[in-house]
Amino acid sequence: MLQVVKLEHIEQKKFWDYVLSDVPFYFFFILDLKQYPEQSQFLVAIENEDIVGLCLIWKNQIAHLRGQNEKIIKSLFCAIPEDIPINQFNFEIRYQEMLSSLIPKPKTKLQLHRMVLQKDRMIPRFPLDKPFTQRKLTKEDSHKIAKLMAKASPTYWSKITSKHLTFDENQNYTGLFDGNKLISFTLAWIDETAAIIANAATHPKYQNLGLATYLVNESVHKMMEHTEIAIIHVLTDNKSAIKVYSKVGYEVYASFIMVGV
Repeated sequence: MLQVVKLEHIEQKKFWDYVLSDVPFYFFFILDLKQYPEQSQFLVAIENEDIVGLCLIWKNQIAHLRGQNEKIIKSLFCAIPEDIPINQFNFEIRYQEMLSSLIPKPKTKLQLHRMVLQKDRMIPRFPLDKPFTQRKLTKEDSHKIAKLMAKASPTYWSKITSKHLTFDENQNYTGLFDGNKLISFTLAWIDETAAIIANAATHPKYQNLGLATYLVNESVHKMMEHTEIAIIHVLTDNKSAIKVYSKVGYEVYASFIMVGV
């Protein structure tokens, strides 16, 4: 019998054994429970006492659904409380035909690759032969970061403002500057289990100069001081970004659909 319960109703070891069996796939489930438990909710699909699916609800806004088949995904979707104002759902790409029955009129629909780099596939650090400066970014740079994100990808980040950015001990922003102008940056979340470059952007006027490859590789080396797995996401039709990440050593691991409602 399939049932959906809250995480606190199951043995914690069972949950951890399940998600740690595939760290790259369940990365956000691991990271958010460890680093942001007060902002995360979890639903667990159980069948014959085994976990067969999970739903992560982040800040009451984003739901990540994972399950072994359509029945499980639908059960998790229907179990999300109606009073939670979710505006984005994340599914595995194999369930895209099912989406029309769950979300008939999505406002947005984006397809993403999750790319993974193992420590033994890292490329060496290399110098940046450009007259730009590199430094850690802080909350004082938030307006510059938001402005750059909107400029680099209007479709994906046009509504991002400084208020949407988070600065804490788990997040590491690194930027490149041309004078006082922020021209490229990365944001890395680091955990000993795995790490992720959550955001990476380069100003359109400074693209094709190798800046993204350089900065992503710099972030990878910093992350690998703490872990052996690095993750990054890229739109499936962003061939230039996929090429950049592949140069650094990333490979496509899984694909997802993000649906805005």
